Amino acid sequence: MPSSKLASSSVPATDDAARAVVETALAELGESAEQVSLAVELPRGYLRNFLELGVPRALPNRIRRRLAAYLGVPDFALS
Repeated sequence: MPSSKLASSSVPATDDAARAVVETALAELGESAEQVSLAVELPRGYLRNFLELGVPRALPNRIRRRLAAYLGVPDFALS
């Protein structure tokens, strides 16, 4: 049975909306995930792992609020 790309994805489908918001905001700001991670006082690879690997699965509240403020999006958009 052939496997679909969706089935083999390591990123949970339910969290795609938050990841899409982050990716769009990064593109609009013209900043990399690494730059924004450092700007909101997270380890350099934090957002890259969130976007590409799905880790963490959902952003913790304190991180979500800081990130939303920096990106200029409502924090509920990242939940």
